[in-house]
Amino acid sequence: MDRTTILPTPRRRRIAFVLTPLIDVIFLLLIFFMLSSQIAPYSLLPLGGVAAGTDEAEAAPAEAVNGAAQPLVVRIAHGEVTIGAERMAIAQLQDAVGHFRRQGVETYLLIPSGDAELQDVVSTLEAMKAASAGSVTLLNPIRERP
Repeated sequence: MDRTTILPTPRRRRIAFVLTPLIDVIFLLLIFFMLSSQIAPYSLLPLGGVAAGTDEAEAAPAEAVNGAAQPLVVRIAHGEVTIGAERMAIAQLQDAVGHFRRQGVETYLLIPSGDAELQDVVSTLEAMKAASAGSVTLLNPIRERP
């Protein structure tokens, strides 16, 4: 018997790329970059003379420093603000500031309470800016650390 008839002729095997590990790595990188990136861009808050490097205390008139122009105190809580004895939602602050501007109030003093979150402070500052409030000062209360 002939050897070629008994054994089949060997065929050449093609080498194929297996793309499954490569696709897994690409999906892992995609998930990593999606989770580590930001959805909303940063929003800049103008800080006035402090950010510009000027001293606003020197430029302020003497009567405002001596107490003739008293600022209106706005206390910031979680989701609401208090002006005097009146509590209102932060969304209503823009109308209230417009009302106070018509009465001649131009300076405001913002005091966040212990339960106020950063978003409450930012929303209050945005409402003051939208209402074209004159001078806004934000106090940072000193809290005791646990």
